[in-house]
Amino acid sequence: MSQQRPAETAINLQLKGLEILHASCNVPENPQVSMANFHFNINLDHKAEFSQNLLAVIVSVEVRSEDQQQVFGALVLSNIFSIENIDTVVGIDPENGQLQIPQVLAELLATQSIATARGTLFGMFKGTFMHHAFLPIIDTRSFQPQPQQ
Repeated sequence: MSQQRPAETAINLQLKGLEILHASCNVPENPQVSMANFHFNINLDHKAEFSQNLLAVIVSVEVRSEDQQQVFGALVLSNIFSIENIDTVVGIDPENGQLQIPQVLAELLATQSIATARGTLFGMFKGTFMHHAFLPIIDTRSFQPQPQQ
């Protein structure tokens, strides 16, 4: 049985750090490949350090060719947030060990983390053949958790 957190809990958070865990920009194998459109694979993962009141949102982005056959670039960025009294806001499902983050907080953190990844990608790609590969605006309410493997 999963443990539910009260919806009315006030959440005080602050961005504490950013860490680029991986970054790459790859020259296309085929110089004739179209650069008109890009495909983005985006994944989010959450890690908590309850003793330090920290929650990391790890954004992984792959920038692929329109046909998805080539990876042009990639970024893995850890957005580290301090959440006051994290243990009253974030829970752990005793059945599977997954973090239970209130939907409103999960959406806020996802939106901020993806926006930060967008800016980081722009800085990485500026002046390269990927200069116009802008990560699109994403409605994070459509994100669905995937079961852990």
